[in-house]
Amino acid sequence: MACGHIGMVPGLDEDHMPLCLRCSEIPLDLTCTRCGTETWLAKAKTCWRCLLDDIVRDLLSGPDGVVLESLEPLATAIVTMPRANSGVTWIRANPKVRELLAALGDGSVDPTHEALDALPRTRTVEYLRGLMVEHGVVPPRDRLLATYERWLHDKLATTVDDDSRKIVERFGRWHHLRKLREYAAAGPVRTGSFLRAKQSTTVAISFLNWLNERGTALADCSQHDIDAWYATGPSTRQHAERFLYWARSNKLTPKLAVPRHTTGTHELIGETERLHIIRTLLLHDDLPAVHRIAGCLLTLYGQSITRIVALTIDDVRSTSSAVSVKLTDTWVELPEPISHLLRQHLEKRPNTNTASNATSRWLFPGTMPGEHLNRQTVIDALRYAGIPSRAVRNSTWQQLVRQAPPQVLADALGISATTAMQHAERAGADWARYASISRKP
Repeated sequence: MACGHIGMVPGLDEDHMPLCLRCSEIPLDLTCTRCGTETWLAKAKTCWRCLLDDIVRDLLSGPDGVVLESLEPLATAIVTMPRANSGVTWIRANPKVRELLAALGDGSVDPTHEALDALPRTRTVEYLRGLMVEHGVVPPRDRLLATYERWLHDKLATTVDDDSRKIVERFGRWHHLRKLREYAAAGPVRTGSFLRAKQSTTVAISFLNWLNERGTALADCSQHDIDAWYATGPSTRQHAERFLYWARSNKLTPKLAVPRHTTGTHELIGETERLHIIRTLLLHDDLPAVHRIAGCLLTLYGQSITRIVALTIDDVRSTSSAVSVKLTDTWVELPEPISHLLRQHLEKRPNTNTASNATSRWLFPGTMPGEHLNRQTVIDALRYAGIPSRAVRNSTWQQLVRQAPPQVLADALGISATTAMQHAERAGADWARYASISRKP
């Protein structure tokens, strides 16, 4: 303010510039009697921040009226969230939040993963678990890995006989869980890996139940059974492939031929449609900026949605003259108006006004504490806007490989050299001569 006052500005001068309480002479008392801050008051001359502090500490206090030291980081995270009034609304409107906070406070629920796992699996439990992990109340663990472990335990109950249950348990624990743990050791388990594990386990159970109905044990499964399974059911039966290969390699079945299925990698759109999609993303004001930016990175640079949502703010360089994004080890300068969209996004990233992501480094923070935006959320939003992600990405790559050598693009934009060459072959781009030259010293 020109007068030097720091506080509320409820008034306007003749030029419609903001005025403080003193200069505007508006007869309002907006000073919190608790903390002395001049701000919007909630009730009884108490600001929203102090009201939120009262509510949280009342819920998290033990029998002695004191918040345990181990729960203090959780209390602080909620109380210091950017919008205190949103925190008050969240707690008042959700009885499950109040119940769980009170249970943590009185000690009926321990702040441990084991205690939280014993509760009904609700979004509230998982959200508060994530909040406690983010602020050091409970140790970190991979959420998708833990989810698959619990899901597998429940899913085993759907097998029709004990022998099948033991086989699926071996498949789930020694194949999928082992791989998921390897992924978790290197970084967060990706949603795609988690979903594929669930899907192939579910189809494995369906296959064993189907064999049981035919009066056939897995060890007695014949080529005729395999062919009948694939020929007489829905297309989802093709996802039994991973289980059948595993069963064959572990000598649970004879050496049977397993049909290979295509994964839709040949889905394409025309170049005219691709250009129309780019225009739509740039001009579609009704589509959230997050989805427009993700769609542009998909459509212009062939980036997977999985990689896009995992970008951090450290992967973006923004200056007054240019905006660059780091794709693999290469920085790519974005053209206008995409760079303008990204600048605006950086100034006001969504999902950062809650207790969960106030200090998030994700470029696209998610709704769960400490996590980035869910890839399926973006895929669904783009699909709803008429943008098929897989077909768009394939078409983008086939266009790119006509303009530059596949190996160069693979290094710069993050795809395997083999996949890049396959795109080039499908696009009719003859880079075989370049490949042979590039191998020479």
